Amino acid sequence: MGKRAEYEGYTIESAPQHDPHRQKWRLRIYISIQHPRGIQSRELTAEGLYASEDEADFYGIAFGQRVIDGRVDGLAVWDLKVQERRITPRFRVQFRTTFCAAPTLDGTGTILDLSTGGCRVESTAFLTSGLTLELRIYAPGLDWPLMIEAATIQWVSGPMFGLAFFRMTDSERQRLDLVIQDLTSTPT
Repeated sequence: MGKRAEYEGYTIESAPQHDPHRQKWRLRIYISIQHPRGIQSRELTAEGLYASEDEADFYGIAFGQRVIDGRVDGLAVWDLKVQERRITPRFRVQFRTTFCAAPTLDGTGTILDLSTGGCRVESTAFLTSGLTLELRIYAPGLDWPLMIEAATIQWVSGPMFGLAFFRMTDSERQRLDLVIQDLTSTPT
């Protein structure tokens, strides 16, 4: 797992991608901020390859700091502070899910609504806001469950809680997009 740093009220998390063809690492970071409406985050990448994961982490954190400071043309994160919590449409579903937070929490539940940015889950597990989970979504038509590497609990109300998807691989993002496309074309 990459490095993490706090800077100017934001969290910068480095998650470099390995390029197996070139045996190099590509810079990828997530910048997030906590505010009353929940955690808002943004994934950013930059051109260039690095010899090691540690080097990509180092330059990723520095890149994130420059973005936060407004010193990277065309990239900004100030809008994360004012962004509406729900920026993508949600679709009513009933998908089985499993989740965990190492080392002590394993749980199951039912996803009641789903979007590209998050979901609402019903479960008997005792959870708290701010907790980060690894999530598997068992959507119909998929050969194996969708894997969300990191989803943060935004709110808890009785047996229900809301998750914001924080980190997933590009291939899982594409699979999620296909599930959402199917939901979009399905009449309600």
